[in-house]
Amino acid sequence: MKIIDRYIIRKFIGTFILITISLQFISVIIDISQRMHRLENNQGSIKEALIFYYPFWSIWLINTFSPISVFLSVIFFTSKLTKNSEITAILLSGISFKRLTLPYLISAIVIGMIALLTNYYLLPFANKKKNKFHYQYLLSPRQKNKYEKNQTIFTQISKNEYIFIRNFSKKENLGKECIYQKFNGNKLIYILKSRNIFWYKKYKTYVLFDYRETLIKKNRDSFTTGDYKLMKFPINPDQLLPEVYIAETMNIHELKKFIDTEGNKINMNIHLNEYYQRTSLPFSTLIFTILGLSISTKIKKGEIAYNMIIGIILAFFYVFFIEITKTYSNKDYIPPYLAVWFPNMIYGTITLFFYYKK
Repeated sequence: MKIIDRYIIRKFIGTFILITISLQFISVIIDISQRMHRLENNQGSIKEALIFYYPFWSIWLINTFSPISVFLSVIFFTSKLTKNSEITAILLSGISFKRLTLPYLISAIVIGMIALLTNYYLLPFANKKKNKFHYQYLLSPRQKNKYEKNQTIFTQISKNEYIFIRNFSKKENLGKECIYQKFNGNKLIYILKSRNIFWYKKYKTYVLFDYRETLIKKNRDSFTTGDYKLMKFPINPDQLLPEVYIAETMNIHELKKFIDTEGNKINMNIHLNEYYQRTSLPFSTLIFTILGLSISTKIKKGEIAYNMIIGIILAFFYVFFIEITKTYSNKDYIPPYLAVWFPNMIYGTITLFFYYKK
């Protein structure tokens, strides 16, 4: 690795860290000012938020906007190199523009791999902590009532098992009028009914109170009743009543398993979007690195402010573009994999145009 490679990599990663920290600092201050009233209304404190919420919220924010941070970093420091005629000197020394791209790609791959591992494993953990605090202290009264209200469940929990629960409360982990059915092919072989059902979170077990079970046989059905019965269904309340954001609390393996087992759900596109975005977002780091390099070296005067404005517009339009395609995917207008990767395809094409136009 040449001295110039180490110089560019050091500048790239250093600028990326600086911009990321600056954006986090500004974002936290703005977010606290907007949420302070709601936090106080829910008996929370800023101190608790700074300890139990914002560190995990920052991980989510850094990861979500890492392509933008990379893009702005490349434009900022490369525009300075162009303005100071350093890029011109490098090219005149016999180093081709393609060779100049190498240290940028190395830096982008390092950042992208860290983002990929974060997306797969660290981010879900951070989202669990972030969402727990959010649901407890940052929901409006209307949102809290909707989140905690009783809901009716009727779902398939495995290939041959179905469950129906009337008025299940996530706050109390308690439901009324539970019916569990098991089939052998198309034939019903077992029915379990109970007046109430309770999720014992500590032991990951359901307790069915005042139950009646029926074992359906060829000759004669057999009945059993009792005060309570312990059952280990292959699904927990979070999966029975999946939140829109539950997918972001699972690591990549858990999310894949959840999609496979819950594939019969109508709105599975929401979770598929999350699954595909775990890979597509880190990959966009490569695209924005090359795009930023191409834009920053295109203008001979290297006007940093002008380049930064272009970068900000393109970067935030990318985020907006993703949200639009995901919305159409959630409504089942376009496939999830296309919704998540299509912005990368478009920006990849734009990048190739700028890059080879040099």
